[in-house]
Amino acid sequence: MKKTNLFSPLIIAGMATAAAAAFVPHSAIAEDQGTEEWSFETGLAAMYAPDYEGSDDYEIAPVPLLEISWNDRITLTTYGGPGLYAKAYGTEDFRVDLGIRYEGGREASDNDALGGLGNMDVGAVAVGAVSYEMGPMEIGLELAHDLGGDRKGTAATLEAEYAMPVFNGQARLTIAPHLTWVNEDYMDNSFGITASQAASSTLGLAQYDPAAGLRDVGLTLGVGYPVTDNVLALARVDYSRLMSEAADSPLVKDQGSANQMSAIFGLVYKW
Repeated sequence: MKKTNLFSPLIIAGMATAAAAAFVPHSAIAEDQGTEEWSFETGLAAMYAPDYEGSDDYEIAPVPLLEISWNDRITLTTYGGPGLYAKAYGTEDFRVDLGIRYEGGREASDNDALGGLGNMDVGAVAVGAVSYEMGPMEIGLELAHDLGGDRKGTAATLEAEYAMPVFNGQARLTIAPHLTWVNEDYMDNSFGITASQAASSTLGLAQYDPAAGLRDVGLTLGVGYPVTDNVLALARVDYSRLMSEAADSPLVKDQGSANQMSAIFGLVYKW
């Protein structure tokens, strides 16, 4: 994963699981960190996103941005949710990253559709990612596995990102198609409805037992514009289409929407 790739959807696991998960866990500012041993970033963004994965109701939430990186090898960050990452292997074009991050779950009070279904905690998620750069194109694959909580799922996300200079070379535009496959545990806990949940659902949702499969496909557009030498303005818009078993869930088909949008805007200061 490139350090500049704030806008990558590699770790977006649905806006209901973590509002902060609109970022990849590496520096968003400089294309080249140079030889500096330490780098620091702090900022604030506002995110507009569904109130649960598959919802058609949206909310705005603040997203704090903080990152401390040492030699492009160890990174403590809030990008993508609070996490700690290490570059396990890297060449000029190829990179392997390992880490652990925290992802939020969902509350039954978040939306009327969730009434009676109970809360879903997620917590710690183990992450492994590989990426390969070919000029302005980068191809990446991330595997994420829940280490605790209620979801107990595994997700695999594949993306291809193309970056280009815009505004006379002063800014950077990224275009990234992506798709995510999830296992049965993830699908079950995020989109399924057990017999007991169906019995207690305030809206009378039917029991639903989905299988593993493609969760979504989508496209992300992002722009980073340097306001000063140390301040970067950020904007990102993502569209994802829930697929197959996820789209057929009563939480999506009856009470939400398979079309998922999100947007985020913010400022980051680097020193």
